Amino acid sequence: MSNKKYNLVFDQGGHATRAILFDNGSNILKHYESPIATQQIGELIVEHDANELITSFHSVLDQLYSDLGYSFKNIESMGMATQRSSFVCWDKLSGEALTPVISWQDRRTLNELDKYQKHMNEIHQKTGLYLNSHYGASKMRWCLDNLENVIQAKQQNRLCIGPLSSYVLFHLLQNSPFVVDPANASRTLMMDYKSLRWDEGLCNLFGISQNLLPEIKASKSNYGQLIWQNHKIPMHLCTGDQSAAAFGNGKPHKERIYINTGTGAFIQNIGDDVPDMNNSRLLASVVFTSDSEKIYALEGTVNGAGRALQWLSDKTGIVGYEKELDDWCEQYSSPTIFLNGISGVGSPFWVADFESYFVNNDISDQEKFVAVLESIVFLIYSNVKTMLEQKPIIEKISISGGVAKSNALCQKLADLSGLIIERDEQSEATAKGVQYLMKGNTTNNRGVSLFHPERGRCIDERFMNWLKKML
Repeated sequence: MSNKKYNLVFDQGGHATRAILFDNGSNILKHYESPIATQQIGELIVEHDANELITSFHSVLDQLYSDLGYSFKNIESMGMATQRSSFVCWDKLSGEALTPVISWQDRRTLNELDKYQKHMNEIHQKTGLYLNSHYGASKMRWCLDNLENVIQAKQQNRLCIGPLSSYVLFHLLQNSPFVVDPANASRTLMMDYKSLRWDEGLCNLFGISQNLLPEIKASKSNYGQLIWQNHKIPMHLCTGDQSAAAFGNGKPHKERIYINTGTGAFIQNIGDDVPDMNNSRLLASVVFTSDSEKIYALEGTVNGAGRALQWLSDKTGIVGYEKELDDWCEQYSSPTIFLNGISGVGSPFWVADFESYFVNNDISDQEKFVAVLESIVFLIYSNVKTMLEQKPIIEKISISGGVAKSNALCQKLADLSGLIIERDEQSEATAKGVQYLMKGNTTNNRGVSLFHPERGRCIDERFMNWLKKML
């Protein structure tokens, strides 16, 4: 390995920080991981320890250096993808975190959004998003109103407020740059998704001065240098995890819908055109920018995907359910309906506070898992159906991520949508997407599974019954 050149990609997710080493042919050589804890307090508050998160980056770098030894100096560039919508407040002089990482899953301001309701259309038109407590602005305002150390840092002109990517760049790179990429900046609800700048009107609406926010740079840009073991590695790309995932196998096709499943599920159609938000129940997201290019996505979001299954696992005490799900789906081919409001209902319904329940609760735990899985399919398909109304050219769905490992989920989605589902059998969609956006090439040794639509399974009828109850 000593004569080869390498690229390093960080994938920072809700459960771990991961480092993936690529060669210049975009083949994955090494994979390192450091777990992070998630603190959930009640139904609404979800956080990570900010110091632990930075330590997790140091941990994977130590693992990498220990493994590569002298060849560590052959790493010539790096890129990073992080959780969108998560953010941190910190002291710009000391670097000290003044808050935990407040997760995108956190909804502590759920009951404080009414004051912004009359600005809903303005927010949607400017940001491409809907007013929602998952996004940063209302929670940033909460920190400014409720946390004494944040208030004091602001008074002393020491306060930084930024998306998680900005906090990581500040702590990881030489000279502590205070910068952010557009994909993560957009999730604050204060960036204009067309101009890619902080919007003065929205910043004023939430009462957050622009001088507290990081400078927005292109996704592919010179962010600075990491110095580790006396070796300098330039950071050339920064973006959001879901923004990168659609590029996991190269340039996305405009005739496809790309779905990445994890804690949530994110449904995207990628293109160069700026999505029109008039009368849309979906989102517009900027997924990549460079000096010469802007790429956008029409996007849908499901909050309760993997998290809904984990919720049921916690409730029932059944662990290792992933290995059993497909067998349970065969056993319970017509499960009861589950109304899935875990973490609130996202697009296209937009119900922030929705009570989850099984229509028939007098069933086995195994059938409940099938019902929850099917609810994820129904929520995903609701977004696909809405997207098809705006983009009738769609020919295929590409799906990836942990929840998509279920054959039953993929088959049910094929049956409902009438589209072929192509599942990537290789993991690392996010990391491979970062590598592609950095270097412009991707590996060709890709394995896929295809799921063709089948009729006569009664899933259409169950979907319509589910939809009536949702509406």
